[in-house]
Amino acid sequence: MRKHIHRWLQADKLFKTLAAFATAVVTYLSLKPPSPNAKPWTLFFFRGDLVLHFSCYFGLTFLYFFAFYIHKRSVLKAFLSALLLGGFLETLQLIPFFQRFFDLSDLFANLFGGLCATLIIKGFFYYSVKE
Repeated sequence: MRKHIHRWLQADKLFKTLAAFATAVVTYLSLKPPSPNAKPWTLFFFRGDLVLHFSCYFGLTFLYFFAFYIHKRSVLKAFLSALLLGGFLETLQLIPFFQRFFDLSDLFANLFGGLCATLIIKGFFYYSVKE
């Protein structure tokens, strides 16, 4: 089974396309002006936007890992790519044009999502991670 998964993951064009699409979606959602009718929500005592940040960067780290699968240090590249994207988008929110606000807790949610994905990748793909 591992050989089949390994061969499937080597088809990097599919994953690079998915990663580019997911990056575009996250960029759009991070920079679009908030809805004036949006009501805040929580999940297990966490603000809803923090749950979304965690989920997005957890997923992005996985997609970037699959896109970089055939490269050396693919886990590190995936983590840093997701982290840099999150930092860049949060920094852009300082510009009043976007009508968004910089929030340090969003950066920590991004970081935690990327770290959790990295730990899971290292646990499940330990046999094929090229460091």
